[in-house]
Amino acid sequence: MTGLFDEILDILKAARVNIEQRLELLKYRSLIFVSKLAANLITNIIMSICILLAFLFGTVTLGFFFSDLLNSYPAGFGSLTMLYLIIAIGVFSKRISFIERMLINISIRKLLHKYLDDEHKK
Repeated sequence: MTGLFDEILDILKAARVNIEQRLELLKYRSLIFVSKLAANLITNIIMSICILLAFLFGTVTLGFFFSDLLNSYPAGFGSLTMLYLIIAIGVFSKRISFIERMLINISIRKLLHKYLDDEHKK
């Protein structure tokens, strides 16, 4: 009877150790996941800021180029404004059906690709 009780205690101790190790593994995996997510977020923010600055400087340059072609600053920057307004109307009319769906799919693929790559490496 004592041998059976000792075996049960050994099994319970082993189960407790197993649960503790699984919790520690879960903690480390979640730490790695959050770290990668934070790094990805910071990288994407920096990249977005750089793209935004390049777009702004490119827009100013294009405005001056149009101004030089038309020999008038108001006409050059006004024509650039009209071009962006036409683009904005086109994007606004197609945003729900095409653009939003495309951006959502790209975001999901990017996150799943990184997550699935990490899972396959394990």
